[in-house]
Amino acid sequence: MLSSAVKQLNESLINDPKWDELMTPNSRWRQDKVFSRYHQLGNRQKGASGEYYTQRLMEILGYEVTSPIDSDHDRIIDGYKTEIKFSLAVSDSKKNAIVCDKFIINHAAATKDWDRLIFIGVNPDPDWDNVQNKNNISFPKVRAYFMNKEDFVNHLEKHGTTVFKH
Repeated sequence: MLSSAVKQLNESLINDPKWDELMTPNSRWRQDKVFSRYHQLGNRQKGASGEYYTQRLMEILGYEVTSPIDSDHDRIIDGYKTEIKFSLAVSDSKKNAIVCDKFIINHAAATKDWDRLIFIGVNPDPDWDNVQNKNNISFPKVRAYFMNKEDFVNHLEKHGTTVFKH
């Protein structure tokens, strides 16, 4: 019984527009020569590519970047054990648009051994036709922020408005 239901389901999904939409990789970044395939990557590949992008950026800016001591941080940058978080601007699937300056950080843990967290957020080109810019203001291609672990912990413990949803 189950096998015939699965067969019926699979046959019906072949021409199902909703299924096709769900199975289509996010292509809103297809115009970007650097990040056009980013959404097709698995989570580990996204993490590794974000770490590499950040490493290269920091090296170009003149910082010394070395390998981590252990898995509790991603790189050592100028002597600081550094946790790296990276995000492309998120998409609003209902509007089929990329939302400028809206990013997501996942899995930043205060219990791990790191000194500094660096966050890199990448915005789309403002000339693309699928960009949502609520305030119609200019924004940089890349936003780069860092905080030390003490600041991170203080934000997590703060009640009321914080920079993190947790």
